[in-house]
Amino acid sequence: RGQRMAGVWRRADRLASRYPILSALTSAGVKGAVGDLIAQTVIEKRDKINYHRTAVYTTYSGLYLGGVQYFVQCRVLEALFPGRTPISIIKKVFLDQFVHLPLVAFPCLYIIKEAFMPSHKCPESRLVDRVITSYSRDAIEVNIALWKFWIPATTIGFAFVPTHWRIPYNSALSLGWTIILSSLQAHLDSKALETDPTSGVDKLEAAIVS
Repeated sequence: RGQRMAGVWRRADRLASRYPILSALTSAGVKGAVGDLIAQTVIEKRDKINYHRTAVYTTYSGLYLGGVQYFVQCRVLEALFPGRTPISIIKKVFLDQFVHLPLVAFPCLYIIKEAFMPSHKCPESRLVDRVITSYSRDAIEVNIALWKFWIPATTIGFAFVPTHWRIPYNSALSLGWTIILSSLQAHLDSKALETDPTSGVDKLEAAIVS
């Protein structure tokens, strides 16, 4: 049995090494869909699944986390800070967690969220205005949640995980992160609706933003 498992692992490793981008896109997209469906049905106990919200997560996870993040973490940061010395790992984690994710990744997801499910019912409001309003509202809370979960996770990833497995590794951990953030975002959007009833969609079904 152990030999069979080792053989399966070797084949999977060869495939991931040969097709790293496809592996990243697939694992991240599946993670986004499954994570949000679990959050809606198990954590939030919704009677009706919000498939638009799931589409936001699937799109963002597959295209951005599986595509863009692969090049950021596995190509750009590795080229800027090669090796696995403590200093290079610290630099990679810093740029990823305090520059890339809060200043690029989250805004990109807010754009996808507002394109799928605008959080404002004013048809004349511009996409960029809605994105700025939503992210300004939630930035502190979602980024603190991000850092608590992902600083330790990415430190381990940069230190020990080969580059062709890094996004599948992130995707596996991100299933838990997706559930946490999905539930957090539902809470944030509910609070926003209490203070501004025009800021959300019907029945508190606000979209996920990160």
